[in-house]
Amino acid sequence: MPVEERFFSFDDSERLKQSFLKACQVFEDYNFLILPTIEKHEHKIIIQHYKPFFVGTCQDGSFLSLRVDWTVSLARFLSSLRHLELPLKVFYWGNVFSLAGDLERFQMGIEHLGVKEVYSDAEVIRKLCEYLRMCSVMDFVVNVGHMGIVNRMLEKYPDKHRIIKAMFEKNFSELQSYTELTELLYMQGGKEVIQEFASKHGEFSRECEELLEISEYLENIPVIFDLSEIRLQPYYTGIVFEVFHPRLGYPLAGGGRYDKLYSLFGRDIPAVGGAVYLDRLLEL
Repeated sequence: MPVEERFFSFDDSERLKQSFLKACQVFEDYNFLILPTIEKHEHKIIIQHYKPFFVGTCQDGSFLSLRVDWTVSLARFLSSLRHLELPLKVFYWGNVFSLAGDLERFQMGIEHLGVKEVYSDAEVIRKLCEYLRMCSVMDFVVNVGHMGIVNRMLEKYPDKHRIIKAMFEKNFSELQSYTELTELLYMQGGKEVIQEFASKHGEFSRECEELLEISEYLENIPVIFDLSEIRLQPYYTGIVFEVFHPRLGYPLAGGGRYDKLYSLFGRDIPAVGGAVYLDRLLEL
């Protein structure tokens, strides 16, 4: 477990405050939502895709954990509402915790619920880019991929989790025995990359059509299609993206579509979302 606490200087604290105020402007037509940092669970093994950061137990035997994933926390809460009007746009700002890397991190994110169409994925990307520009971040590029392609290719492999980790790290040597997966690592560029891949792999025509469609919605945004672009959270099912800046060696923002997550809580709600990692924003 990390032993160092995270402290923010007065300047960084002011920048975090300004990041929230700017988000309130960009996402003024969204429903702002605050959720508790500490969550209560009936069982220690909660759901697939979710590993809570447990911190204690209650007298009734239930477990307490710190929030580790805003998307899952939102899904837990929104699924519990008896009356949930869809479509719904949600905006949040707050911290998450982890046992790996930084103990506490800050995120600003948005979620679109109840819409399956690709234009909703594009709107999430456009709004996050608008927010970054309002924060004076200009020289970024958006990597866009599709977890539908990756997930279906991985179905026949028993060591799926090891392969996903290797793809995430762009570890060519680890993937050299998986020819079709190695091919994905080289599929980067403009729309021609998607067209080339579609001509060779008709079984992924729907996914390629979605990627070509989103390119039409993102004409004024610097986009690189990367078919090896993945998200480590297993709930992603469709288009995914990460935002990179030349001064950072890691993503500044990321997200994607997760149409099956809400079914784990008894609701059938398609959804797409994304977040800006505010700690990294402070590094620019």
